[in-house]
Amino acid sequence: MRQPRIPKNLPQPNRIRPDFRRSASHLDFIRTLPCIACGRFGAVPAHVRLSKDGGTGFKPGDRYTVPLCSRCHGQQHQVGEVRFWGELGIDPLDYSTQLWRMSGDASAGFRTINRAHQAIALKRRQNG
Repeated sequence: MRQPRIPKNLPQPNRIRPDFRRSASHLDFIRTLPCIACGRFGAVPAHVRLSKDGGTGFKPGDRYTVPLCSRCHGQQHQVGEVRFWGELGIDPLDYSTQLWRMSGDASAGFRTINRAHQAIALKRRQNG
């Protein structure tokens, strides 16, 4: 009796890879912080599209998020991201990276947002 032939195309197991670009716990952490632009509470995670991680119609990873209240988030979309951050005088990528590294540590997150507020106030004082 002949042995059965081994098929050329073996069915591959259905492997589900985790999406390391998304982190619900980090987004929850960002929601606990005040707005990085104005200090209001009730901020939402705003993805910084200035990173190399995103693209046209492609949301950047959650590591590139900062807290913005709904008013500041709307203003950011209205005037454009480059102008919005330029007028504030802070680098959102730097702050988003810092927040990603300390994700879950509320006191460190508040200190980081406080440093951003100090940098914004200093820029406003220098510009008059």
